[in-house]
Amino acid sequence: MNKTTSIIVLMAGFALASASQTRAQTPLNGKAFVNINAAAQTRTDTISNGASINNVYGQTATWATTETVDGGALLDISVGYRAWRDLGVAIGFSSFNSTGSAVGSASVPSQIFFNKPNAVTLDLSTAPRTDRNVYLVAMWFYPVRDNIDVAVSIGPSFTRVRQQVVTTVTIPENTSNAVAVVGDESGTARGVNVGVDGAYMFTKLIGAGVFIRYNGGSIDLPSAPGLKVGGFQIGIGARMRF
Repeated sequence: MNKTTSIIVLMAGFALASASQTRAQTPLNGKAFVNINAAAQTRTDTISNGASINNVYGQTATWATTETVDGGALLDISVGYRAWRDLGVAIGFSSFNSTGSAVGSASVPSQIFFNKPNAVTLDLSTAPRTDRNVYLVAMWFYPVRDNIDVAVSIGPSFTRVRQQVVTTVTIPENTSNAVAVVGDESGTARGVNVGVDGAYMFTKLIGAGVFIRYNGGSIDLPSAPGLKVGGFQIGIGARMRF
């Protein structure tokens, strides 16, 4: 988060320095815009998985895992153009990474005793998650004052998600132990982006703003059907007009 914030501050500072040297009308009359934000994603996801394994010493073994993916920081960048009066379009990209926690257990039949399974704690620690999102939105700008405007946006959202999950559990031969098999599963989730953005312009070129939005969707991964991606997001950053 500190690295992301530093990048945005440097870019905003560069743009502000440029703006101090030119107060003239912007080349495209302020219709083109770039937004760069440091943001936070608030959703916490829980992925539960489990299954039975038949014919283990003539009995059935079972296992279950729970993986938690916390919210966290994301970087968000969008560019757009006011195509007609107060109506515009924009395309954006956001990047989110999180390292969640994972726990699991198994019930493994005994090699000697019938119906007296051994309780085994699976050796798990983290559950890395990566989301790369692209969204396309239509925007309506409402001017509050000459240097303040509020924009409402809506449009489709596409998220490439990569989630580390426990795919199965194996029972080593001639033991009552259990070993989790972990793999990366990925896919593209489709959803919606709906938000509100407020901008305060220090000059015709550079300003600052905040946004709040819902940007999410869902996807069926082989080991995590109905996996939710994205969620409510809130951010702050630079607003540039050209």
